[in-house]
Amino acid sequence: MDKIKSPDQKHVAELSFIGEIRFGPAYFSLAVDSAKIKHRIFGNHIQWSDDSRYLAAQEWLTTDERMGPVTRVVLIDVQLHQLTEFKTIDKGFAEDFIFRNNLLCYKIHCYEKEIIKEAAVEISSIKKWRKIT
Repeated sequence: MDKIKSPDQKHVAELSFIGEIRFGPAYFSLAVDSAKIKHRIFGNHIQWSDDSRYLAAQEWLTTDERMGPVTRVVLIDVQLHQLTEFKTIDKGFAEDFIFRNNLLCYKIHCYEKEIIKEAAVEISSIKKWRKIT
């Protein structure tokens, strides 16, 4: 289990090993402040925002090696106990999360095609938040 403390040391994200893709990466469950994010699996790419309000994570939508990787960014608002999901990335991974003021920047890495794209989302423009249950 990996525990990653927030910059202000008030919150903890915990990645717990579930399994691994044959000849591929491991996947995990995720808990924030001991509350498990249910019915989801994650890669090991997570990042706290500098103000400790947000946690960006790489969610996996399948572990089927023939279909995947299929991932997306999940952004968790720790203060309001809610999350939002970004666009699905087919045959690629969301990685290298960086928070810059009101932006979440990340890379979309498609290993098979050797393509890396950069993406950024303005956090204040996100409208579809859901309560974490």
